[in-house]
Amino acid sequence: MADLSYRTKIELGVTATVVLTGVFFAVLAWEINPQSHEIGPRFVPMFIAATMILLGALISVVQLRLNSNGNGGELDEADVYEEDDYGFANSNITRVISVIGCGIVYIILFIAFGYFLATVGSLLLILHSFGNRKPVTLILVPLIGAIIYQYVFMGLMGLHDPAGELLDVSAVTKLISGQ
Repeated sequence: MADLSYRTKIELGVTATVVLTGVFFAVLAWEINPQSHEIGPRFVPMFIAATMILLGALISVVQLRLNSNGNGGELDEADVYEEDDYGFANSNITRVISVIGCGIVYIILFIAFGYFLATVGSLLLILHSFGNRKPVTLILVPLIGAIIYQYVFMGLMGLHDPAGELLDVSAVTKLISGQ
């Protein structure tokens, strides 16, 4: 591990995150009842999880191959990325933490208020995290986005939309979904 370049170490960290997320999704997808169909409700989530795992592994193979370019993983002047400009060295840590926080808030809102309101709230927080302060945008984009997501996932794909523990807006979401 000592002879790996900074860039390779960052890419291997990304690989580990992607593969672990894919494994987590695969475990959750495996719990879906296949309803004795060859291609049932489990197929798409399992396909996505397997794709994440395979692409994560591909990232590591490519990066390890690039690292063994004969100079111990050191970048040449011809390389596109400079070591100082790659990875997390110049990252806005506050923004990274706020995006992670938005994910946590989404889970809490999902349990409390259901899919639709959690999506509206989280999209608003993400827009705010990335510096958007225009009230019209902060209201319209999350609302329109949540309506589109609701229609596609619950209406067209027929996914289950659980009611929130604190507030049930299923009467509204059924109208959006066309149910």
